[in-house]
Amino acid sequence: MTLLRVAFLALVVTVISACSGDEQPDDYASAKPAEVISGFYKAVYEQEDLEQAKKLSSKRLADLITHYGAVSQVQRYVLGRYFDTVEIEVVSDSLTDYLNDSNELRATVIFEGTYEGDNIKDSRDVVLIQQDGSWVVDKILDARYRP
Repeated sequence: MTLLRVAFLALVVTVISACSGDEQPDDYASAKPAEVISGFYKAVYEQEDLEQAKKLSSKRLADLITHYGAVSQVQRYVLGRYFDTVEIEVVSDSLTDYLNDSNELRATVIFEGTYEGDNIKDSRDVVLIQQDGSWVVDKILDARYRP
C-alpha cells in the first residue's frame, strides 16, 4: 500500500510540474506577443544566445544583432542596458497597436536586476510585427523618443 501511495504522489508531482506556466514555448511560431518578448530578452540576458534572439527578431533586427556579433555589444548598442541578473516583465495591458497598424504591436517591458552590484530598474517599449504569420521583435524604442 505504501508503494502505491509513493507512486501516486510521484505521478501527481509530475503532472503539476508539467503544467507550470513559467516555461517558454519551444516553438515560438504560435507564441503570444508577450512570450516572444520574454523569450527574446531571456535569450540575450540569461542564455546569452544571439542565435535564439535572432529567431525571435525581424530580419532588420536580426541583421543588426549579427552586425554587433557579441552579447555584450548587443546589450550595449541595441538594448541599451547591461545586466548581471535580471527579472523581465511584459506589462500585459500595455500591448496596443503601434501607429494604428494592427499588424504591429507596442508593449512595455519592465526590467529589474543588478549590474556590478547596483540595483537597476528600467523600462523599454518594444515593437513587434507579424512576419510569416508569427510575432517577432522589430524595434526597441529608446525611452527618450517615446511618442
